[in-house]
Amino acid sequence: MRKLTRWTRLAAVAVLVTAGCKSLEVTNPNSPDAARAFSDPGAVAGLVTGAIRNWVQVREAFDGPLVLATMADGFTASWNNFNLRYYTSFGAECPARCGWDNSPTSNFRFEIETEWYGFYGLLSSVNDVLTAIRTNHVTITDANTTKMLEATSVMLQGVVFSNIALNYDQGFVVTEATDLSNPLALPLVTRAVMKDSAIAKFGQAIALMTAAGFTASPTTWLGATNGPSYSAAQYIKLINTMQAELLAYYPRNAAENATVNWGQVATYASGGLSSASGSGPFEYKFYNDEVNMIDGVKTWGNSIGLMRVDTRLAHNITNGPDPAKIHADPWPDPAGNPQPNAFDKRVGDGSWGPSEDFLGLGTVAETPNAGTDFAYAGVAIFRAARGQYHQSNLGHVRYSYIAYPGYGLPTEDGTGMAPVYTATMNDLLWAEGLIRSGGSAAQAAALINKTRVTRGGLSTLTGGEGTPALLAALQYEQDIELLGIGGSPFYNRRRIDGLLAMTPRQMPIPAKELAILKKELYSFGGPGNPTGLAPGVDDTGAPIISARQRGEAIVRAQLVQARRRHRE
Repeated sequence: MRKLTRWTRLAAVAVLVTAGCKSLEVTNPNSPDAARAFSDPGAVAGLVTGAIRNWVQVREAFDGPLVLATMADGFTASWNNFNLRYYTSFGAECPARCGWDNSPTSNFRFEIETEWYGFYGLLSSVNDVLTAIRTNHVTITDANTTKMLEATSVMLQGVVFSNIALNYDQGFVVTEATDLSNPLALPLVTRAVMKDSAIAKFGQAIALMTAAGFTASPTTWLGATNGPSYSAAQYIKLINTMQAELLAYYPRNAAENATVNWGQVATYASGGLSSASGSGPFEYKFYNDEVNMIDGVKTWGNSIGLMRVDTRLAHNITNGPDPAKIHADPWPDPAGNPQPNAFDKRVGDGSWGPSEDFLGLGTVAETPNAGTDFAYAGVAIFRAARGQYHQSNLGHVRYSYIAYPGYGLPTEDGTGMAPVYTATMNDLLWAEGLIRSGGSAAQAAALINKTRVTRGGLSTLTGGEGTPALLAALQYEQDIELLGIGGSPFYNRRRIDGLLAMTPRQMPIPAKELAILKKELYSFGGPGNPTGLAPGVDDTGAPIISARQRGEAIVRAQLVQARRRHRE
């Protein structure tokens, strides 16, 4: 037995999965000696690669983000893969939406655990990197590479704090400078403190990125093969977008939304991904190969045989010249909805594919009026007994090139670049910041028009329409453009009170973590907004593992489950 080193102590705070924490001693023969690990440049560089990959995959995971996007009534499905049915149906276990089942042994706990352990796991990695660089004075290849890894690690600290603030009611702020001599004594802080800590770290990262000035990050960060590369200037733009996102998507309801510093949102977004400065607008992507890295939200969300567009959204976007073609909400049993004929070019006539009914789902062969993002399917695929509110005749196909299972369409083989943050997302944050802060309405309209007119073919806004009309147009664009981008649809609908009754608006600390901290279990959402189940310990005798190990295991499990060719 040996005492937990600085390498693993964070795991004893908010980032352990355990069968009961009786000692801070752990047998781990696979763990490298800390002194060697902190002085090995190759190992340090590898931690950054692993942290970047885990970040983007957790942001796009099946468990967590895909479920959140479905809870926002963007997607819909009644299969219980990833607990979709449990958290997005009602009438079975719960009379309306179920709250988070925060029991240490529940099969429904994984959505709560995925983001917590995924993000705190990568925080453990980047804190180790910063310890190696700042305390042990390790040089990785050369001074410039070392600066790049330092700047990126500080950015990832901000990423972790930001995503905990977006998803949970509280968390831990732990950096490489935190005293971990008594890890269980570290204080929990509110989500507001997590948010402020993220903004501060992002600011530090921008200063470090500016000083680092690298022109190309390693392609292996964002793909085992075919990974893209980004410059320090581009990472600064990404950080600005993440700051705007955090301020705008942080509110849990409309009342909190009204208190956001929207002028600051506009300021951050003005330097974000869609900024014309430098190399111009770009998307932050990784290479989805379905083996080493995978985008769960897009591989399932864009599979018309696995998921559909919720009828709430389908109704809004099929509005066209023929009222009879508008999709009804709720689904009109038993006839279903007709092939659309929409004004919006992203929907068009719903045609898609090389031939009639080529999947056996009632699809219509592609015509010149085919939509770019959505496709019609005459066959409703879900089990009627699980609720007709799941039934829908519209699928999302914008990212079908990486959909699962692959369709065999020309140039589409289930792999490709998966956007995590887009220039469009930044444009819409920028526009909202201007509208809600009393900024230039004309500029906000121009930003909305980038997708409304260019992609949608809809009428041009001038800015003279007034705030309510501009916000309505903005929210319409957000509903379409954020679909398929992680849990963004959930955060966006949550803050305008757009979620169904009893849908939880944030996650609790996972039950296994609370057991370690000797705190009572609690939860959010569901009938009567229950506080959670009785405290208990999962006494399975499983070994203590660190956050990093847990985060890596979650990613591996996502890949394994994604390759299972069945629906539950």
